[in-house]
Amino acid sequence: MRGAVNQARTLASLGPGESGVVDSFIFGALRTLCQDLGISEGASLRCRAGTGGVLILDTTDGRTISMARDWARFIRLV
Repeated sequence: MRGAVNQARTLASLGPGESGVVDSFIFGALRTLCQDLGISEGASLRCRAGTGGVLILDTTDGRTISMARDWARFIRLV
C-alpha cells in the first residue's frame, strides 16, 4: 500500500484493561531497568490504570508494577 505507515505499538499506548506482550526495548539501560522489575521480552502485561504520567501494570505472576509513561514509550509490544 503506497503511503502507509507502520507505527509500532508501545507499552505507553495501553489503556486500562488492555494487555500486551513485550517485544523489545529501545535502549539497553531500559532493558536493565525492566529486568530489575522482572520484565523481559515476551512478558505479558495488563494495564490496571494509567494516571497522568504513571502506568500501573499487572504481571502474569500476580505482581503489580508502576512505571513512568515516559519510559513505557520505549518498550515495543508485539
